[in-house]
Amino acid sequence: MPLFEHLFGKAASENTFINDLNLIPENATPEGWQKICDVAVGGLTEVGFSRVSPLLMVISSSGRGIFNCFTGEKCHRDYEEFFEGYHPASLTCRGTGPLADEVITIAGLCGGGLPAVNQYGESVECIAPEWPKEKIVYCPPGKTALIRKFQQGCCVIAKDYSFRAAGFSWDGSVLLVAVSSGLTLWRRKE
Repeated sequence: MPLFEHLFGKAASENTFINDLNLIPENATPEGWQKICDVAVGGLTEVGFSRVSPLLMVISSSGRGIFNCFTGEKCHRDYEEFFEGYHPASLTCRGTGPLADEVITIAGLCGGGLPAVNQYGESVECIAPEWPKEKIVYCPPGKTALIRKFQQGCCVIAKDYSFRAAGFSWDGSVLLVAVSSGLTLWRRKE
């Protein structure tokens, strides 16, 4: 049994941990990143990055959209509610438009996940000290939201009740947070 729990009880230990998590500052844009866009997407269910181009596929209850990760602009949209190549249980979906020849790994309602760490050692963590509200925390290299002495430089970049996915593009240069009503993209500064 840890000394703190032995002296003050388990409830006090849990409250201290939750208080520590709640002290992580909020910052809409982490240091070293620039916000590209906030995009409203009603009924967002899944997202997935291309592995060969700087494009993002967004799947919603009314079709698929393709976004340029450097500009945030929508470069293609289809309005098909049901389309071939969509396999949420196997976490894949055939692309559309400029991604028509690619099978995209997706994350969202059925699970999956985007890379939580990039090649620069940066990471994102999902915490819920006020469950059911969750927070997405950006962590610089060697830091974590879960240990007080390693929280320096960490910041809450999003909080919501309905996260779908959070993580990095395959090349680590783009950071994404997706919720049921839309998404936010950041790009790593060169």
